[in-house]
Amino acid sequence: MTLTSGTPPIIELQNPEQRREWQKFTLSDLPEMISALHVCHAVHALATTPLLERMRHGPRQPGNGLLAGLDPAIGRGFLRYLVNRGILEICGADYFLTHFGECLTTEVSLARLGVYVEAYGGVTSRISGLLTGDAVYGKDVVRDGGALGEHCATLFSFFHTPVVLQAARGRNVKRMLDVGCGGGQLIVDACLRDPSLTGIGIDLDPDAIAWANDLAARSGVAGRTEFVVGDAFAPETWPAVCAEADGLCMMSALHELFRHGDQAVVDLLDQLAVRFPRLKMLLVGEPELRFDGRENDDDFFLIHVLSGQGLPRDRSAWFGVFEQSRLECRQVYTRPGAGPRICFYDLAVPAAGAGPE
Repeated sequence: MTLTSGTPPIIELQNPEQRREWQKFTLSDLPEMISALHVCHAVHALATTPLLERMRHGPRQPGNGLLAGLDPAIGRGFLRYLVNRGILEICGADYFLTHFGECLTTEVSLARLGVYVEAYGGVTSRISGLLTGDAVYGKDVVRDGGALGEHCATLFSFFHTPVVLQAARGRNVKRMLDVGCGGGQLIVDACLRDPSLTGIGIDLDPDAIAWANDLAARSGVAGRTEFVVGDAFAPETWPAVCAEADGLCMMSALHELFRHGDQAVVDLLDQLAVRFPRLKMLLVGEPELRFDGRENDDDFFLIHVLSGQGLPRDRSAWFGVFEQSRLECRQVYTRPGAGPRICFYDLAVPAAGAGPE
C-alpha cells in the first residue's frame, strides 16, 4: 500500500457507552483527588530534598547546580510537573516558587503535610488491611512517632506555646510540667520566651526525651529544664522532680485515654487533683472534632479511627467529663481561624466542698 503525502485522515470514534463511563469519572472529582494525592507527595519531596532550599537561596538553574546530587532526567521532569501545577515558575532559565508554592512550603504547611504524609502515611495506606483484620495497628501497622513529634513540635511552637504562656500570665507559675512532652518543644519555647520560667517534661518515649534534652542544650535553656521518662497516664510512677511543678499542661494527649472509656480520663484528672492540690494552673489542650470536611477535620478523625487512639471530642463532651472529676473548668481558650481546632481547658481544684463527692 502506498501512503500519500500530507496529513492522514482523522477518524473520531463515537461510542456512547465509553463516553458515559468517562463522564462518570470526570464528574466524580477523582481527577482532582488524584492530583491532590500526587501534589502532596511532590511537595513533601520538594521539601525533603535540596530543591526547596535551592529555590529559596540558589542555585536556580538545572544546568547550574539546582539538580546537583539528583537524577537529572527525573529532576527536569519533576520541575516541569511543579510548573504545570503552579508551584514553580520559570523566569529566564531560573526556577522560582510562585506565591502558591510559597504558601505550600511554609513551616506550618509542611508540618501539617508531614503529619499526614510522613507520620500517618503508612497507616492510611493500609486501611483495607486494618478493616479486614489482616493488619493490626501497633503490630503490623504503626505511625512514625519520630516524624509526628518533629512536625507537632513545629505546630506547638506556633500555636500552643503562646496560649500556655497567656494562661499562666498573672498566676505566678514558676515551674511548668508538660505531661506527654514529646520532643520538648513547648517547654523549651516557653522558657525561651519567659526568662523567669523553668520547665519539666515527661514522656514515655526515651528517644523523645533524649531529643528534648538535646534541644534544650542547643537552645541554651538546659539549666532551666529537665526531661524525664515516664507514663503520662500514671502519675503515681512519675519521678520526684515532677512534684516540683506549680503549673501543668497536657497538649493533645489526654484524648488517647478515651480508648479505655470516660472513667479512665476522670480517674486521671482525679489523681492530678490529689497529687497537685495547690496547682496554679492545669491547662488541657485538646482537638475539637466537628465531623465536617473543613480544615482536615475528617482526616484527623480518620487517623484516630485507624490508630485506635481514642477519638477527640467536641467541647460539650469534655465539659461532661470534667464535671465528673474533682476539677472544675474555669475558662476555655480558643483561637478561631488561627491554628488547628483546639480548645484549651483551664482547670483548677475547686474550693473545699465545691467539687463532686
